[in-house]
Formats: sequence, C-alpha cells, structure tokens
Amino acid sequence: MLLPSLLPAIISLLCLQYLPKVSALKGDSGCNTFICVNATLGENNRITYQLTGLYPPIGWLALGWGGKMEGTPMVVVWPNDDGTFSLSHRYGRPNHVEPVFIPTPLRVARAIPPGASSWHPEGSIRMAFDMRANLTALADDPVEHLIWAYGMTNPGSKLLNTELLAHYQAGFLNIDFSKEAVPMPPPFDGQQTTSGNGGNSVPPPPNAGNSATVHSTVGPTTAFGGHEKLIVAHGVLLSFGFLVLLPAGSLIARWSRTFTVKWFKAHSIINMSIALPIIVIGWLFGPLAVASSEGSHFLSTHQICGLFLPPLYFLQIWLGRYIHRRKAEGLVPKDVPHPPSNLLHAGFGLLIIGFAFFQVRSGLELWDKATGRDPLDDWCHDLWLAWTVVLPVAYIAGLSLLPRQFYQERMQVMPGGSFYVALDRADSPLLSEAGIYGESHAQFTNSRATMDPVTFRASEAQNQ
Repeated sequence: MLLPSLLPAIISLLCLQYLPKVSALKGDSGCNTFICVNATLGENNRITYQLTGLYPPIGWLALGWGGKMEGTPMVVVWPNDDGTFSLSHRYGRPNHVEPVFIPTPLRVARAIPPGASSWHPEGSIRMAFDMRANLTALADDPVEHLIWAYGMTNPGSKLLNTELLAHYQAGFLNIDFSKEAVPMPPPFDGQQTTSGNGGNSVPPPPNAGNSATVHSTVGPTTAFGGHEKLIVAHGVLLSFGFLVLLPAGSLIARWSRTFTVKWFKAHSIINMSIALPIIVIGWLFGPLAVASSEGSHFLSTHQICGLFLPPLYFLQIWLGRYIHRRKAEGLVPKDVPHPPSNLLHAGFGLLIIGFAFFQVRSGLELWDKATGRDPLDDWCHDLWLAWTVVLPVAYIAGLSLLPRQFYQERMQVMPGGSFYVALDRADSPLLSEAGIYGESHAQFTNSRATMDPVTFRASEAQNQ
C-alpha cells in the first residue's frame, strides 16, 4: 500500500533530474558621463561585456584588465560606417603611448550583437563582446578590476591594427560577479543632461544602489577622491588668482593712484608677490588632475587655453617690472607720462582678466564631464555672472578719476597733497629764478599748484 502511494512522488523527482537547470546569472553594471558597462557571467563560463557610449562623438571605447594602462591587456571597439563595429586586442604601454596591437591574445574576445535594453539614449552607441572568464582569479576575488577609456576620434578603418588617437577620458571600474546580474539600470527621473547631438537630452543613468563602482560615477554626497581634489584645488586657486587678486591689483591702480603714492607698492605686491605663487601652483594642479585619470592633455578648449594663459600673465609681470625699472632709472621723459609701454601694460592686464573669465566658465562646465558627478550648483554660475558685471562697473567707475590724474601729471603734483618737484629736469623750479619770482609783479609762486599765489614785497625779501 505504501509503494503505490510513493510512486507518483518518485516519478516526479526523476523527471526533475532531466529538466534543464536554471541558475541566476552573475554580473554587475554601472555608468558615468562617458560610458555604461554591463558585464554578465553566463553558465558557459563566458563573460559578456556590453558597452554603451554616452558622450558624442563616440570614436572608440576600451576596457582593460588591470589597474593602469601600462602593462594591461585591453579590448578596443569602435563603430563603422556600415553599422558594424570592429574589435581589436591591444596592450598598454607606458608614457601614454598608443597601445600595441596583439594578434594572438591569451583570452580571445569575440564581437557579438548587443543585447536588448530598455534604456538607449539618443546619440549613444552600444557595442558588445564576450570572452572566456578567468575562473581562477574570480574564485580568489569575485570583483574584477578594470580600466576604461573613451576616445572622440574614430579610427575610420576596419583594420584591427589601425592607429588610435589618444583617449579623451579614462578611469577605472570594479565589476562584482558575486551579485546577481541585473539589466542596465534605468535613467534618473526628472534629471537630464545634454547629449551634445543636436541639442537632444539624454537622461543620465543612476550612480547608486547595486551598480558597479565606476571611477567618477559617485553620488553627490560621496567624499572626493584624489582626482577630484586636484580638480577642486586647480579651480579654486586659479579662480582666486585670476578673478580676485589680479582684478584687485588693477582696481587699486585705477582708484588710488590719484590719492596716494603707495598705490604702486600695493599693486605690485598683490599682482606679483601674492598672485604669482597661487597661480603657478593652481596651474600645476591641472596637468596633475589629467594625469591622475590617465587622460590626454591639451584636447579640450579649456586645456588649450589654459596652456597660454599663464605665459601671458608672466609676460604682463615682466612688462610691469620693465616699466618700473625705466622710470626708476630716469629713462622716461617727464613730458611723456604715458609712453606706449604703459598703455600696453594697462590694456594687456584687462585682456588677461577677460581671458580668465572665459577660462573659468569653461572649467565650470567641464566639472561633471571630468568627475562624473552632477553639474555644479547654479550659484557657481550665478556668482561668475555677477562678477562679470561687478568688476567692469568698478573699473569703468574708476575712469572718472582720469581728469584728476591728468591734471596732477600735467602740473607735476604728487597725489595726497605732497610737493612734487622734478629734480632731474634742467628747467626745474628750484634751478630757475623765473620759476620762483614773477618777472613783472615780483610774485612768489608756491610749488603746490593747488594753492593761490602768495605775494609779498621785494623789499621784505631783501630784509630777509
């Protein structure tokens, strides 16, 4: 009686043994401003990598298995004009040299059609490949450490050993294969970033939750890493140097030169002694920030302009020292208070400050692209805009003192009411009797031009 009752259960268990086994796939995914990566470890012990380029123009994308470019095997993929994409095995070399082509890699990647995704921003490109998993390494550590790179220039060829131009941005990411694979994460709700393709908007992917740790893909409350700290130091120091200290020196020269003789000392200390080390240190942080992410130098407008701005500032310092030295040595004629070098110095200084305004604005717009964080708060752009109004208004208002300045220079009056006598001129009032006594009325002329002539009798002068 017992056997017939157990027979259906035994048959059911036997049938289950012949059903295909279903197990959860393992994998991880994550995004930043430039690229999304989805990696899935299948039952056939092969890993499928799907790359989505987000930042047009998409020249090429790369993944490498290592912690840095040097000595790392990598796979580079790029789209072709016919709708296909090419896959090339490369090996990273030091000093940012183009990775060399590997004809026979240890682990061969093969191009496959990208999987379906509910999230496919307009202007983005998806490419996929799979390769044999390194099960030994994953058994020791289920987290796969990768580097990524994004290039803006398409090779324009299907040849696998074709030349690759330098990447525009690069970083690293960690894929955790202990997690259950999930589809590519959906975009944020209510947030958009510009795709750069005809003004279309592309919703950014999430950067929290179960997504992979992609370098520069962090939440707004995540602590800054070394790369981001370098960018912040670079921006803060140069913004303070070029948009606070240099304008302060210019305004001091414009406003106080008719009131005190100490204006030049303050102008020199601020524009050279204080601003020079701040600007030099801040500028050096720029190349260090690019190198920390293994990015390429002098590709963007901000980087190219940043190459020329400090030399212009150094030239301005030299010009100011040259003008001061000639004046101290008495090489500037007193009847030429504004030689061409002085006018060039003033105009050149205003040009540098205007150039710096443009440079700071372009740097603000690069923050999210360089770090993968959210764009800077609106107050940063509002402060920049307000400063572009305040400084010109303050300088233009100071031009109202030009008549006073020209009068003092014409009458050779020192600012602040002090007596001014040109001792190095042959017609100095101290050396010319006619400059002291009026020829017709025996008037004694006070050297301070702001006072009325004082008269007394010649007989009184003789008694004295």
